[in-house]
Formats: sequence, C-alpha cells, structure tokens
Amino acid sequence: MEIKFIKPKSKILQKHIEGYYFLTQKRNEPEVEYLTFPNNYSIISVYEKTKCEFSENKAVLSENASSPFCSDLICHYKKPIHLSYSGSINELTFYFKPLGLNAFLDNNLCIYTSSFFSKFIPFDDYQTVMQTILTEENFQIKIDLIENYWLSKLKGFTHPFLNEIIVDLSDINNDYSINELAKKHNISRQNLGKHFETHLCKSPSDFKKIQRFREALKLKTSKKSATNLTTLSYDMLFYDQSHLIKDFKSLTGLSPKKFFENLTSHDDGKINWLFLQ
Repeated sequence: MEIKFIKPKSKILQKHIEGYYFLTQKRNEPEVEYLTFPNNYSIISVYEKTKCEFSENKAVLSENASSPFCSDLICHYKKPIHLSYSGSINELTFYFKPLGLNAFLDNNLCIYTSSFFSKFIPFDDYQTVMQTILTEENFQIKIDLIENYWLSKLKGFTHPFLNEIIVDLSDINNDYSINELAKKHNISRQNLGKHFETHLCKSPSDFKKIQRFREALKLKTSKKSATNLTTLSYDMLFYDQSHLIKDFKSLTGLSPKKFFENLTSHDDGKINWLFLQ
C-alpha cells in the first residue's frame, strides 16, 4: 500500500482544505486492516472499481470491476473506524478543515449526512470529474484537476460566531467550558449546539474533546517519548492524567500507552493509523 499526502497549492483552498491523499494498493499485495481515529475534519473519500461495504464504524473495501465509483462523507466521527482493503484499490481522500466543506456546498453540511458513512454526490458533475481524476495517470495533472475543480465550486461561508468559537476551542492555553463560550459570544448554549450540529455535525462538547485529543496526539508524536503522559495531561489542559486516559480510551478504545506504542503517523500527525495484524 502506498500513500501520498498533498497539501493544496492554492492559498485560497488552504483556508478550507487541510490536504488530501492518494492511496493505492496493488492486486498482489496482502489484505490490509487498520484503525483510524476521530478528528474534526469533514472527510470525503472516492474510489474507482471498488466495492464499498459500510457498517457502524467499519468499512470493507474490495476490488470490484462492476462497481465503477463510490464516494462517502464522514462527519460523525467519535469512535475509531476499522478499515479493510483487499485487491487493487485506487482511493482519493480529502480532509476539509472544520467548517471548510460548508464553503463549497449549496446546503448546510447536515443535509448531506444522515449516517456515519453517507453517500456523497453533491454536484451534477462530481462523479464524472472524480472518475477522471482517479483514472488520470499523470500525478501533476491529477493535482491540477483537483484544485481547479474545488476552486470552481467555492461559494464561501460566513457565520456570526462559529469561526471564532472554533478558534477558542483550538486554543490550548485556555480551557473554555461550553457555557463560558456561549456567554463570551452572547448566545445560549442550546443555540450554540444547534449551529454546531448544522454546520459541523457534532456537538460543541464532542468537538472540544476531539480537538484536545488531536492536540495531545500531535504534541506526543512530534516529541516522541520526550513527553510523558503526566506532562501531556497538563500541557493539553486535561484535568489530570486520569482524564487523559479516559478520553483516549473513549476515542481510540485503547490506553494511551498501547495507542502510542502501535501508532503510525503521516504528515506530522494529521493522519494516524493503527495497523492490525
């Protein structure tokens, strides 16, 4: 299996898209199984000639010439995803920043997702263009096609308070409670929750929990063993080490020790997989 992670060249797209990766697996390679872990991105994956079987938090992907195209969207991401790959696989996956995908869609994000894995065909020309990208052999042309397509769909997205609240929740130097955030931005907690579900497809509390987990993961993988769990707990504003362990078990199904012992990271911790034997 080969993975190439690309960050957008366009400064305009960089505001909305964290990056995208190409995953290719050859027919003669052994079956691969791995776990991925929650993040606050909106994730779109497209596949060529792949049978996609989805169940709760699990995807089985296998080569199938009679299934020319598959596209799915993941926003409701609070538990690990178990993925299985067999046969020849050609995949392209996009990581949209929080609120990023909203800037390209005609409707609110929540309209496009009713389950954990949601079929995603947002535009009339989407399938045709994505199939062209998947089958294109020249790597640079692939990238140009991707960036030109998303730029052509850009509508923009403005909101009276969500952007500022996401900045607040991403600030590792301040541990805002949801009530404090609502008060700071002069809205009710109920109204805040409604807007999060509409435009991010998760609650403010879930967003905060996942963001803190991701920041801890990024710090730990960048410093390796130099940062112990106690230090990590306080650096990332967990109440204590027990709080960190509880959140890690909730989001990964593993203790922090076992999680970090087996983790494989790509691109400075943005993509984190745990391969299964």
